[in-house]
Amino acid sequence: MRMLQKVFLALWVLLCSVQAWSAADSVSSKTYKELTEIQEVMGAGQADEAYQRLQTLLDEVEPDTLDQALTLQTLGYVEMARENFPAAITHLKASLALNRLPQNVVYNVGYMVAQLHAAQGEFDEALSFAETWFTQLEDPKPPQMIFMANIYAQTQQYEKSIPYAEQAIAATDKPQESWYQLLTANYFELKRYSEAAATLQAMIDLWPDTAGYWEQLASVYVVLEDESRALATLRIAFSEGLLEKEATVKSMVQLAIVRGIPEHAARLLEQAMASELLPEDEEYLKMLAVAYNSARERDKAIVAYERLAGISEEGDAWISISNIYVEKGNWKQAESALQNALDKKLEEPGKAWLLLGIAQTEQQKFSDAKRALRKAQAFKETEKSAARWLKYTDDMKRQADWLAQNS
Repeated sequence: MRMLQKVFLALWVLLCSVQAWSAADSVSSKTYKELTEIQEVMGAGQADEAYQRLQTLLDEVEPDTLDQALTLQTLGYVEMARENFPAAITHLKASLALNRLPQNVVYNVGYMVAQLHAAQGEFDEALSFAETWFTQLEDPKPPQMIFMANIYAQTQQYEKSIPYAEQAIAATDKPQESWYQLLTANYFELKRYSEAAATLQAMIDLWPDTAGYWEQLASVYVVLEDESRALATLRIAFSEGLLEKEATVKSMVQLAIVRGIPEHAARLLEQAMASELLPEDEEYLKMLAVAYNSARERDKAIVAYERLAGISEEGDAWISISNIYVEKGNWKQAESALQNALDKKLEEPGKAWLLLGIAQTEQQKFSDAKRALRKAQAFKETEKSAARWLKYTDDMKRQADWLAQNS
């Protein structure tokens, strides 16, 4: 639709110009009449008929004349309507090559050629026409500025693209979102991250519901080594219900951990899993448990590890629970956790048997402790420690027996 609008506008401007030239006897009346009729044919949506009539007219006009230039120009516009862009470019260039068109028309045709080349992905060719066209504009409009910015960006001339995009945005009260996106992309390409951050902040002010802008801004802050602002940015977006990507929510939690606020990370994890933004799987439950443990919220850490143990085939979560109970001096609970751990797969079962023997020794369950410690002796990594604890357990048993006999 936009291309057809451009074609009809171009034909209307062309025919207005033809009328002026006709009055000045610069174009033949026959050509003027035929071009006027062809415009009407185009207005009726009969592009193929217009094309055939233009081909006939092109054979009839005198070579190297304004008549020929106008016919070629119109033929180019018709080919645009037929979406035959390579042919349109050929005809428009041929029209320009005759050097018969008035200068203001030359610039407009050059702009059209530049747009067609850009639409074909031929950005170097587009730029050769666009640069000449733009320098002749007395009062460039924002869309024309952004066209230049796009062409320079597509030819990887980001430094040249930026001023055009900045001027286009500054020149209107309602800049388009794509203009800001182009400017931000240029800043990223040139690693001008501070300016990218400022532009993204402006975009968030204008389009606050676009999660991608919050995510990009947070990423820029990370690159700038400003994790505090990165976390604050994601927290705001999270609180507004904008974050939906698992990777983004995970990054937010990890930033909280990096910032040394594990209790905050844990609460964010709880909210994210409750909202089903993060799955309640082994990865995130372990992250949750570690966060609570780092925050010294031991009871909540235990609950998190128990949730993890409930879905894991391995016993490591129970080992972590037992370590917390050992730290608290709760030997009975530690023993229970270790027995649960030994019912599952363990990378280092010897350490579990060793810790179980210690927990049972502390409860004066000497027979059970010695059985556990002998099993720990069977593993190379715990062989020596288990031997020392066996000796200690025997000593503790003798001491307990003596106290029992002499009390």
